[in-house]
Amino acid sequence: MTRNLDTLDRLNRLADKNAFDVEDIDWSRPISSNCLWGPEKIAPLTYLPAYKRLNDDERRRLNQLFSLGVCEQFIWLEENILVRTLGRVLLHWSMSDELRSALKHFIKEEIKHTEMFWRTLEKASPEWYSTRRFHLFNISKPQSFLLNRVINNPTLFLVWIWTAIFFEERTVNYCQHYRRVCRHNPDSIDPTFADLHEYHFKDEVRHFQLDQYLLAECYDRQPSWKKSLAGRMFYNVMKSYTAPRRTSLRMLDILGQEFPHLKRSVIPEFLQQIPSLATNSSFHRMAFSREAVPRSMELFSKYDELDRLWPLFVLENRYGSIS
Repeated sequence: MTRNLDTLDRLNRLADKNAFDVEDIDWSRPISSNCLWGPEKIAPLTYLPAYKRLNDDERRRLNQLFSLGVCEQFIWLEENILVRTLGRVLLHWSMSDELRSALKHFIKEEIKHTEMFWRTLEKASPEWYSTRRFHLFNISKPQSFLLNRVINNPTLFLVWIWTAIFFEERTVNYCQHYRRVCRHNPDSIDPTFADLHEYHFKDEVRHFQLDQYLLAECYDRQPSWKKSLAGRMFYNVMKSYTAPRRTSLRMLDILGQEFPHLKRSVIPEFLQQIPSLATNSSFHRMAFSREAVPRSMELFSKYDELDRLWPLFVLENRYGSIS
């Protein structure tokens, strides 16, 4: 199922043609604490009524915390789901020479992206990231154990392919939000963060196409029981993202430390309202719709083992938008 994709040969040539270095970003610039670090629209907490009760300084700081959390999540995703998993896929899976070459480019580029995100974190909040440890994003011990099982057995646990497909397209969509905001108001977002996501975009469009080749070469040929297992596991992945909680709670905890008066009323309101994100149509339109991730939604609709996903998406079903 590789229609409307560039050939692997072209994708490999584009990887060479469009290659860039981490040093192409101007790291000498200070990051401004007086402006946003990302588009407001992409942050889940902005869709809750409590967000309207924050003043400009509080909103800006929440935006900055969210932007740091996004960087941490990209590092986690690209180091684990992509680099570690694909390294084992190359060792244990038979595939065409062209796809093998493309995945080697892929891995090299994701390592570069991880370095870009760490450097941005270090510049934005040096007191938090001097040891390159996450400050906002975390997973539980059982989740970490399961993740390592998946990474170490990618030919058995195929959920990583669907995870890569969805989050690569969400990454492209994130970058497009940055592009739109910066085009209409160039001074609204810190230039280091804007450049970070612009450079990230250069590779992610191509990576999303490679994910679909992996689907065709490494997933479609597998037995139905493996696909069924992947569908059940991917449902649990998406359930946590359609109703985000863990990183949001950490951000609110820090916001309360920095603005103590918020602990008395606004933050309790946020905590009460967070579960409603699971059914918030505006949030889902931004993140989990055919407007945001059209190709992922199209692919989901073609695989029976993913039918369980549709109740998670407020605006979508297998046959199209229900909004």
